[in-house]
Amino acid sequence: MLVQFDCFKCILNQCADMSGQSAPDRDGQVRMLKQYLAKVLEKIDDSTPPEVAEGLFEIFRRETGITDPYGEVKNSSTELAVKLLPEFAAETAKSSDPFTLALRFAIGGNVIDYGVNPGFDLNSAAGLIREAAQMPLDMSAVDILRERLQNSRKVLYILDNCGEAVFDRLLIDQIGAHKITLGVRGKAILNDVTRKELAMSGLGDLPVIDTGSATPGVSLKMSSPEFIQAVHQADTVIAKGQGNFESLYGIDGFDNVFFLFRVKCPVLVKFAGVPLNSLQVKLNQKLK
Repeated sequence: MLVQFDCFKCILNQCADMSGQSAPDRDGQVRMLKQYLAKVLEKIDDSTPPEVAEGLFEIFRRETGITDPYGEVKNSSTELAVKLLPEFAAETAKSSDPFTLALRFAIGGNVIDYGVNPGFDLNSAAGLIREAAQMPLDMSAVDILRERLQNSRKVLYILDNCGEAVFDRLLIDQIGAHKITLGVRGKAILNDVTRKELAMSGLGDLPVIDTGSATPGVSLKMSSPEFIQAVHQADTVIAKGQGNFESLYGIDGFDNVFFLFRVKCPVLVKFAGVPLNSLQVKLNQKLK
């Protein structure tokens, strides 16, 4: 999905916020704002929203020397999720349909997102994930995913956010951990998972491949050839979160990809024709 016109409201707000964080005075902030806006104009015609974000954070890291501005948030999100996991695991274990409930909790965890919502209140996470157990879900899509996974020997599970990744363990165990290779970001970006956070997320025992880039999504232009090859070679790919949806949905040749995410953006509502805050299971398809 290329940057939509309505995306620029958020992008410009992000440029202003990052300028304020990048320099202590007005002159410095204006200088930084010009750099961020120039990067947006450079990418405006042929980039996805995650590719624009990668360009902005590249400038931020270079100018501030801060390589992981969301480090503390990632740790606190993961610590909270680890405390909550036994409750959700017990509920999943006693369910009459543990696969679907684990899927719901995994998608529900996608609410922990400081990219779409910089002011996200971590204290609200538990309630928002619990409500996913009762929210509407396209069960026909769930059944297709279930069957595909049952018939798959190699599954690439592309993680999204810290905290959320802890709840992904529930679904991974339902699929069969022996089938799974994890996909993570190659460098720190927003509150997304990198190799560094896997062990504390309870996922350190699984094989992993990273994108090789700091794009908060699987960019065909910026991800390594090895990662793109891994996507093609998997029988089934699970891509968590809006960033992966924005990056890959509609691209021909990726018909093995299922997107699991919670809709948090009005642009996605319009683009995909789905309700705000809804849980989504979508098989990739080429856009007409």
